[in-house]
Amino acid sequence: MSFDVLIVDDDPAFASLVELKLSMLRPDVVCTHADSLSSALQILDSRTFPLIILDQHLGDRRGTEVLSHPATRSAAVLAMSSDDAPEVPADALLAGAEHFLSKNQLRERLFLPLVAAIIKRKEIEAQAFEAELQEKKLDTIRKLVSTLRHEINNPLGAVLGGAYLVKSSGRLDSDQISALEVIEKSGKRIHHVLIELCRAAEIQEVMKAEEEVFQIPGDPEWSAKGK
Repeated sequence: MSFDVLIVDDDPAFASLVELKLSMLRPDVVCTHADSLSSALQILDSRTFPLIILDQHLGDRRGTEVLSHPATRSAAVLAMSSDDAPEVPADALLAGAEHFLSKNQLRERLFLPLVAAIIKRKEIEAQAFEAELQEKKLDTIRKLVSTLRHEINNPLGAVLGGAYLVKSSGRLDSDQISALEVIEKSGKRIHHVLIELCRAAEIQEVMKAEEEVFQIPGDPEWSAKGK
């Protein structure tokens, strides 16, 4: 699998030199050139790149305008310019670039280690963001499951409690007893599913006086605990 790089620069000679240098870092590098802001934005409409080398002056447009495209958020961006004005590096970093180098520094030994470092840092940031996102999703799931447990357990307890009282009255025929047994069996099955769902979501059972708050009347396990 190739390592794709977008080089945004209106100087084709410099872009070719950047591609040559990057091939020393990774033999699988594949570079795409954009010589204007419009062409860069058009490319980013359909593709993403783990690394973008961005010139700060593209004809009459500023290279930092590329960083407004959503596809650049996942990319490690190295801004470069031959302009030695002190505000150029600041503008690039404020726009979202990871680092800035003068174009004269392309030939220096620091170039490849720096590129490797900003790529790695971007990967670490992406992993941290994904881990945080997954934790937020899990937290939402836990809250939903907790709410679901409460909303189901309360009416389920009432249904099963009523079924138990009716069954205990002793004034039922065999068909009515069978129907109540089906209700109890189904209710216990729902309760078991809730317990397993809470366990999967790592939600602790609600306890009161060292006993589970929810309990089906007539459950042998409850009777054993009450002795």
